[in-house]
Amino acid sequence: MKVHQMLCPECGEPARGTVEPLSVVAEFAGEPQTGDDVEYSGSTEVWWDEQRTVHEEVNLADGPAKLPLVCCHNGHAWPTTIDWESCPARPAEESEA
Repeated sequence: MKVHQMLCPECGEPARGTVEPLSVVAEFAGEPQTGDDVEYSGSTEVWWDEQRTVHEEVNLADGPAKLPLVCCHNGHAWPTTIDWESCPARPAEESEA
């Protein structure tokens, strides 16, 4: 894939990846029954199939567009065009977003 704006506009650091929220299950300990007090087990299962890149609406010269967000190691995020064609691991909806 090709990231068009690789350097952070705020600090100049290179992008470290795309911004992607994750859905998870924080698991309970044991198998609680109705009315039982429950404790967390300390284990978390990540639902990887629900992972999607966050997009931000921006106004470009040719009109509005939803661009993916990337971030640097300093926690700054910015929208940029990404050409997904050379990244076969990305789902089809990423290249159409």
